[in-house]
Amino acid sequence: MPIGLVSCCSMLEYDSENLNSEEIYSSLRGVTEAIQNFSFRSQEDLVEPLRRDGKKDGVMTGGGASSDSEPRPSGDAVEGGRTALDNKTSLLNTPSPRSFAGPRFREYNPYNYTDGISTMDKAALKEALYEDAVEQLREGRRQESVENKILNPKGFPAGAAEQLELVGELLKELSQGQAGERGPEERRGTLLEMLKVAREDSLVVWEEHFKTMLLLLLETLGDKDHTIRALALRVLKEILRNQPARFKNYAELTIMKMLEAHKDSHKEVVRAAEEAASTLAGSIHPEQCIKVLCPIVQTADYPINLAAIKMQTRAIERITREPLHQLLPDIIPGLLQGYDNTESSVRKASVFCLVAIYSVIGEELKPYLAQLTGSKMKLLNLYIKRAQTSTSNSSSSSDISSY
Repeated sequence: MPIGLVSCCSMLEYDSENLNSEEIYSSLRGVTEAIQNFSFRSQEDLVEPLRRDGKKDGVMTGGGASSDSEPRPSGDAVEGGRTALDNKTSLLNTPSPRSFAGPRFREYNPYNYTDGISTMDKAALKEALYEDAVEQLREGRRQESVENKILNPKGFPAGAAEQLELVGELLKELSQGQAGERGPEERRGTLLEMLKVAREDSLVVWEEHFKTMLLLLLETLGDKDHTIRALALRVLKEILRNQPARFKNYAELTIMKMLEAHKDSHKEVVRAAEEAASTLAGSIHPEQCIKVLCPIVQTADYPINLAAIKMQTRAIERITREPLHQLLPDIIPGLLQGYDNTESSVRKASVFCLVAIYSVIGEELKPYLAQLTGSKMKLLNLYIKRAQTSTSNSSSSSDISSY
């Protein structure tokens, strides 16, 4: 007969003098149900060094519970199953008062049986549990390290030499990450530190490291990890916000890389690219931005053409009348082409850009729209009127005459 059943039957035989037949039947039925529910955990229950292992007789003395004498792994699931079984067997497993000192109770105590598993098996189980706990601890520490860098970034050094050393080390780490020498968590941590550097106005750092930092960040936009790509775009956006003049010689390269990021398959990266592109168009010189974007608007496919038109609109909102008038021959062809695009979002963005141009130069836009059909002109006039009514400084509601 299996050990567990021997124990239960023996306990029933021993304690039956203290229970009536109805109580015994009810308890047996409860024990049967509990054993069925607990069967899948029985080996684990036997292997685990219970608190009763500390004393050979495994009983309470003087009405008090014996304390654990050796450490043991704990598990809520196992403890929950054991509790359910203990509750079901409370009547059967409670010996009569005179049995506390007797040898018979100790003889049939199921917790004294260990011949179902060897000492070697116990050691192997303890080692496996230990290794699992260590791995969980390491994973928790890695996650905590990244979170700490988000919530508690390192302070930026006050001295120029320390600043240069810090940024130089970060750039080295970023370069190693691209070479595959650093894991995703480490690369994210490096970019989080660079995000803080991007907010600092340290002349010596930007004079020394701007070009290297920009090129490494643009290369990082090709990282296999989409979270790394998105984070690199956020760092670029922060640099654009704080150091816009330094992009003068790198505007075309930066614009192209950000537009390419709009093709990313991950929405997180696309959102970061949209924010960075808007910041770029709102930071660098508008004429330079428009000149770079005009050929892209005319030749690129969706979604790059859409992103380029949105950037162009943002730049036009910042430009003055005369420079814009000079750029119209380069701007208008791409917008009229976009107005005929099969993508509705591209058509709508083209209309919004034409409205932005009209808000700057007014009726001077009319000669450039001769090829628009009546329906398209009507739609454009509708958007122009809406823009005028939503702008507090609009003084008139004139529109463009249809041809």
